[in-house]
Amino acid sequence: MKIHYTCEHCGEAIDVIEVDQIDEVRFGFDILTTEERNQLITVDPLTNAMHVQSLCDACIESLGVADEGFASLVASRPLIH
Repeated sequence: MKIHYTCEHCGEAIDVIEVDQIDEVRFGFDILTTEERNQLITVDPLTNAMHVQSLCDACIESLGVADEGFASLVASRPLIH
């Protein structure tokens, strides 16, 4: 399955990876609520692809979410991409 990561703020493509199976813990999806999953992740069974909304590095910086609180959250969880 291909996983397409797109910045939800600017719409820029971040990355595309191909995996045999989706490991929710490895990709950090396990920390999302049901509502967040519904907003951020879509699956297209026809193309065997998952589309994940995230934030690109430039938007993390421009939105000011690169502060210590965000950094500690990211450091404690596996990276999504």
